[in-house]
Amino acid sequence: MSIRVLVADADEVVRVGLRTILSRERGFLIVGESGDGRDTVGLVRTTRPDVCVVGTSLTGFGGLEVVRRVAALPGTGCRAVVLTGSTADDDFRTAMGGGAHAYLHKSVTPRLLRQSIRLVAAGAYALSPAAAGSLRDLLDGPPRHAPPEPRRPLSPRERQVAAMVAVGRTDREIACSTGVSVSAVKKTVSGCRRKVRAQNRV
Repeated sequence: MSIRVLVADADEVVRVGLRTILSRERGFLIVGESGDGRDTVGLVRTTRPDVCVVGTSLTGFGGLEVVRRVAALPGTGCRAVVLTGSTADDDFRTAMGGGAHAYLHKSVTPRLLRQSIRLVAAGAYALSPAAAGSLRDLLDGPPRHAPPEPRRPLSPRERQVAAMVAVGRTDREIACSTGVSVSAVKKTVSGCRRKVRAQNRV
């Protein structure tokens, strides 16, 4: 069965490129595209994609807000893959804290893009090599200039789970590796996201 993909980016050239990359290989079905944030959320409701590949510079409201709204939609099951030209750690934290399952730089190869979409559709997480520095910062805790009160560094277990998430392990695989239940893994991932959002407000 093909993975249903919605493509969202303000740049039409990028959207055409994504369609071309995904259509060259079997297993992907483009169900819609948009350059506007509000329209993208509406298309998620109506086209029911498995994965939404979303750029950060959409019109209306940005891609990171789309990620948050899509994650909050009941019953859609759509997972967001953020495709961005940004190297800012804050954007990484906002995306992953908002519910994204993948954070990829636009320099990513077509092969890695397709592989990441497959991982996300299967319930795993993915990061491009360009996001590795942001992940290290996340695992190390909040920036040093942050005031003491908002600092909420990840616990050892959260660091362990976050590292597994970063290499594409599914919740079930993480549960088997750590000896805890799948629900406990989901709870730990949610805890990581809450801490990431707290850091974004600094």
